[in-house]
Amino acid sequence: MEKEIVFEELGEKEKVLLLRAFNYDVDNEGYVLTESGKRIQSKENPKKFIQAKFAALIPGSLEVIDGTPTAISEYLRTRGEKKNGDD
Repeated sequence: MEKEIVFEELGEKEKVLLLRAFNYDVDNEGYVLTESGKRIQSKENPKKFIQAKFAALIPGSLEVIDGTPTAISEYLRTRGEKKNGDD
């Protein structure tokens, strides 16, 4: 059975609530923090950290990535490769 990917747009308050429900947090400057309190580094731009207002929350174990079109495209491409066994 094919699983459908559905994109939902959340406001910053909703993202923060969802992040906290999955043991992430957000500091006073709006950066997403891991469970141990460290800022999450951007995979797209390693010199930056991910802010909640720009974060994309990926289903499953709720991975946090940059919410840019290129980061989302990379996620979808990787997901497709794993599905097709090209892991």
